[in-house]
Amino acid sequence: MSNSASSGSTTGVRDGLFDALADGRRRAVVRLVHERSLEGIEKDDLAFQLAAVMADKRLAAVTDDDHQRARIELHHTLLPRLTDAGLLEEVDGAVRTTEHGAFDAAGLEAAISAGHGDDAAELDAVFEALADERRRTVLGVLSDQYHPIATETLARDVAAREADATEREVSQERVDEVLTSLVHVHLPLLSDAALIGYDADAGRVSYDGHPAVRTEWVRPTSDVATIDDTAATVTEGTDVRTLEGRESIVATGQSLCERADDELFLMFTTTGLLEEGCFRRIEDAVDRGVDVYLGSRDQRVRDLVRERVPEVVLWEPQTDWLDLRPEGKSVGRLVFADREAVMLGTFAQPTRDDTEIVETAILGDGPRNGLVVLMRQMLDARIDGLNVRNDEHVLQFSL
Repeated sequence: MSNSASSGSTTGVRDGLFDALADGRRRAVVRLVHERSLEGIEKDDLAFQLAAVMADKRLAAVTDDDHQRARIELHHTLLPRLTDAGLLEEVDGAVRTTEHGAFDAAGLEAAISAGHGDDAAELDAVFEALADERRRTVLGVLSDQYHPIATETLARDVAAREADATEREVSQERVDEVLTSLVHVHLPLLSDAALIGYDADAGRVSYDGHPAVRTEWVRPTSDVATIDDTAATVTEGTDVRTLEGRESIVATGQSLCERADDELFLMFTTTGLLEEGCFRRIEDAVDRGVDVYLGSRDQRVRDLVRERVPEVVLWEPQTDWLDLRPEGKSVGRLVFADREAVMLGTFAQPTRDDTEIVETAILGDGPRNGLVVLMRQMLDARIDGLNVRNDEHVLQFSL
């Protein structure tokens, strides 16, 4: 199978998945079946439970009419959409979950389990917005940006990513086609879902995001069976992976921020490395109760973080270990999540024949991973010393 055919298949799987989840009733069915995943649940029993959930009643209070309506809706509307999406299957009269990779995806279970009311309606809009590859590409582009960008700039980047080409290789005609679809279809829908900020008059777009939306959901993947993989994600083990290119590094760093449960230890050398998507994930981590420590020798970085996320503990490196010369590279970003996964990114200044900064990174995942063990040995005692906050003082860090 060609790469384009595989990509199209992947796109269709994701489109169908998010479209199937863009309805609170269908999400309720998935949750109810998922709770009985191994043995499955009889359709009649499922109808009783769905009726109770939708009517917000105890099972004993469900009437025959409630049950009949739920059973008809299950048979004719809800189950066909969910089985077509590959999430559920019917076997000998019982409904069961499949081995769809979505059930292992970070954050998806919480989204599926959301209740009714305003939150459910909000999730309907979010999943509907995600049920289109171009809109997911838009979110992927915007999540890498620090400032709002022009719609034409966005269209050029989206067109380049869709063609797997450089922006210079994309014709102006193609950019205009993408821009028209963005302005008239995709940006208004994403704005209505509160995923982006869109000023149609000024022609500017920014990333707002949503706590339920994870980085890997809006990144391309080559594996149609999983939604929780990105090209850069590494399975826990002893290997250390090398990442190439800013897009891959940004996506991986944001994914590490999303997976942190207890602690995030971060470092950014310049404001240019702090994209809006990074801020969103730091804010989400703080909201989840994660302890976040962020360091930089650049006063502008610390001031910016203090203004955006005052709950973050700021620290200032005191040594030049970040300088890797004479090789010409220096550490640009560090993400250390729960002391179990680490990404260390470096960048090199452009050569005379190049105009772009080259970024690379190394990634270690798992408590026994060699790179993670090394970082723990270097940082454990120091991080443990960062447990006293002072809003008027940046903590000094002998690193």
